[in-house]
Amino acid sequence: MNNVQEANQGQVEQVPFGTVHHNLSDIIPTSPEIGHLWSSYMAESMSVCFLKSYDAHSKDPDIHPILQRALDASSQRVKTMKDIFNSFNHPIPEGYSENDVDSNARKLFSESFVLLYTRLMHKTVSINYNNALTVSSRSDIRNYFHECINTSLEIHQKATEVLSAKGLLIKYPNIPIPDRVDFVHNKGYFGSILSTIIGLSQNRPLNALEISNIFSMMETKLLLRTLGLGYSQVVRSEKIRNYLSKAKQTADKQLKALGSFLADEDLTQPTINEMLVTDSKESPLSDKLILSHFTAVTASVITGYGLAVMNTARMDLVSTFRNFVTELLGLAKDGGELMIEAGWLERIPETADREELIKH
Repeated sequence: MNNVQEANQGQVEQVPFGTVHHNLSDIIPTSPEIGHLWSSYMAESMSVCFLKSYDAHSKDPDIHPILQRALDASSQRVKTMKDIFNSFNHPIPEGYSENDVDSNARKLFSESFVLLYTRLMHKTVSINYNNALTVSSRSDIRNYFHECINTSLEIHQKATEVLSAKGLLIKYPNIPIPDRVDFVHNKGYFGSILSTIIGLSQNRPLNALEISNIFSMMETKLLLRTLGLGYSQVVRSEKIRNYLSKAKQTADKQLKALGSFLADEDLTQPTINEMLVTDSKESPLSDKLILSHFTAVTASVITGYGLAVMNTARMDLVSTFRNFVTELLGLAKDGGELMIEAGWLERIPETADREELIKH
């Protein structure tokens, strides 16, 4: 071995790398990127219609800027997504448009409800966009979802501040602050579904996360129940009105059951303390948008119950959440079938049907 070989033995050559440049048009978007962009486009084009209707009647100097900010954000998101879809020659989803909103219709909801519901929607989309960001790799798509998260959190925070200042924020119950760290020593901590049903034993008190899960689901269902009550007054289709009535009955049943868990612990339950729906009979939105939205938010509630199960240890509560998911899956299916009947259910992009291609 010569001197040069001996000097280089065991050394790793260091190759400098500069900034790597990619032409985005050469990067094919992945299935989750297309799926999340598609669902985002549907949600944000729907949001533009909602917010145009709400914004047209907003007079409160504290609430109006938040609604305007939310409208501007959704409008910009729709524009950005069109640009991204065009960058890889993907057809723009039909979504929802000016044809689905009537800003001249009479005011249907109070401004406090509009702000409460806008806050809820931005809480929900923040969760969805966090999931979308983690499965995206193209820089333009990641940047889009990152901006969506930041903006939605900003809107949620501002809405929370205004609602709190006006005494309208639905506040979670308090629990005693523990004076020490404690550990679980009894396997009965998880409880038993059967023992609860036949009354042989009593489950332990709810923990902080379980209270949060119950209260959060009740708050969501209260707001959706109010939304459905308002749209039941103005929807034109008798079938959709019946569907909204069924949704209300399901919400009432689930609210009662969830409330009983809090009542058993002498904990406060979420309430809405003012009239949130006017007596208007004029619909600010198309039947298509109303039905589509309720089907979508039902799916969102199902997701909420799924997340709640992950943070719940009491088996009776887990069983209740699972039963509610089954009920809501049936409700979402009913809504989807109504949309198919009306020709409104836009198909989510899907993979090629290889068997069908082989046949032809």
